[in-house]
Amino acid sequence: MASELTPQQVLREWLLTMLGELGGSVPTARALKVMEQRYGALLSEEDWTLTKRGDESKWWNRTRFERKNMERAKLLVPASVSRGIWTLTEAGWEEYRRIPKVDPTVEIVEEPRDSSPAQPPNEPAGKVSPSRAEVNTQRIIRSTAVADHVKRIHDHTCQVCGIRLTTPKGAYSEAAHIQPLGHPHSGPDIVANVLCLCPNHHLLFDFGTLSVSDDLIVTDHSSESSLGHLREASGHLIERDYLAYHRNHHGR
Repeated sequence: MASELTPQQVLREWLLTMLGELGGSVPTARALKVMEQRYGALLSEEDWTLTKRGDESKWWNRTRFERKNMERAKLLVPASVSRGIWTLTEAGWEEYRRIPKVDPTVEIVEEPRDSSPAQPPNEPAGKVSPSRAEVNTQRIIRSTAVADHVKRIHDHTCQVCGIRLTTPKGAYSEAAHIQPLGHPHSGPDIVANVLCLCPNHHLLFDFGTLSVSDDLIVTDHSSESSLGHLREASGHLIERDYLAYHRNHHGR
């Protein structure tokens, strides 16, 4: 298996899964980062070798090639239109929903130390050819209409810092669920449970570094300082029960 390249169909399913679970629209740089974080351990040794040009790994080169195939299949918005943002079309969403609810994961097996290449002191040996296994999993199908609605209301401006990120495609923001959707949280996918945040504050909020009080004061718990009032917009009412759940979940 170490000498085999991951099939294009598998790369397509990974791309669809990544895009679907991140709301259907992801900048190229973040797409690479998320794909590597989530699936890097499942790639073969051959996937990690460089292309003949030597400027990128084969798996990323073939992933970008698959992106073009998905454009031709009308699963993604054309690059000439999206300009740096990988965006699912309606057909792409349908294909995402048809992906079997089976997700590969890494089987952790201790490798004998003497069979691994020599490593610098304190550097983990890792595995040249990770094993693979299959597990059943269920994915939450999020409503893009809800996320898009909240982002439109706020004009893609972060409710914490007030920054509006712009790209060649247009503004970019992320919809953050206050009470998470998955088990064991079972939060609702509704407007009152969603914030419009920039990627940095979305991450900090999800990990509990940021919390929001019932009077909408944002606290940064890394410094125990107040970041001021959460920015509001007409037509977006935030349910305080979800804010309380988020605080309680993270011990705030």
